[in-house]
Amino acid sequence: MGHIKLKIDDETHQRLSIMFKGDEKAMHDFVVKSVTEKLAEIPNNESEANADTKSPDLEDYLKSGKSGSRSYGIKGQGW
Repeated sequence: MGHIKLKIDDETHQRLSIMFKGDEKAMHDFVVKSVTEKLAEIPNNESEANADTKSPDLEDYLKSGKSGSRSYGIKGQGW
């Protein structure tokens, strides 16, 4: 199991403390559950795509051109 240390603003900490009556374990469990649920909403391939340095929009645009076509680029910059 990995560990991560988070710093949160005072207002958020105060709200959590009030919500869970100062119970650090309950606050911890809530934060872990919240992060886990949020990550479950994101497809796994999206996190892999974010690690890729290429722009997906540029890649899609270039792939959309016909093979051997010089139709993409700035007008007047033909070969």
